[in-house]
Amino acid sequence: MTRMLYTVSVMNNKPNLPEEIGFGKMSHWSSWRGSLNKGGAAWMFVVYLTDIPGNWLIKHHQDWLLALRLLIALLPLAASLLYVRGMVKWIRGMDELHRRLTLGSLLFGTTLYLVFNAGWPLLVRAGFFSALNLTRWHLDQMPFYNCTLTICLTYLFSGFGYGLFNRRYK
Repeated sequence: MTRMLYTVSVMNNKPNLPEEIGFGKMSHWSSWRGSLNKGGAAWMFVVYLTDIPGNWLIKHHQDWLLALRLLIALLPLAASLLYVRGMVKWIRGMDELHRRLTLGSLLFGTTLYLVFNAGWPLLVRAGFFSALNLTRWHLDQMPFYNCTLTICLTYLFSGFGYGLFNRRYK
């Protein structure tokens, strides 16, 4: 209890809200910019800016030193861990109801992502995308190993879960 009061008191005696990072309704652009300081969102963008360009660099520069390629490959993972750390600190500053809703929605989003991650290759193996002629969009080659896609889908599914779980309190 003391830890929660300390976390809230450091943040101007105002508990953190899930709407501050995009769960729920966002009013305008400035509130989106302000959310970069909350929940580790800045680290989320570091993941985005290092993951896909890093994959391209590694693919096209196999002659680079192994240590440099490892650094480029592991940078998005390190930024992902810092993003999770920021989310944990941000969730600790919530009141009990919002903390419960947010943790439930994050668990929902993570579970749904794991179902997609496990089920997608099974659909590819069964020929689902070929049968429906969806291979032109390369859906059969979804890179679920990509940190950017992992965070984006988990965040999207968590927002959907928050909307579902928050309905009973409106």
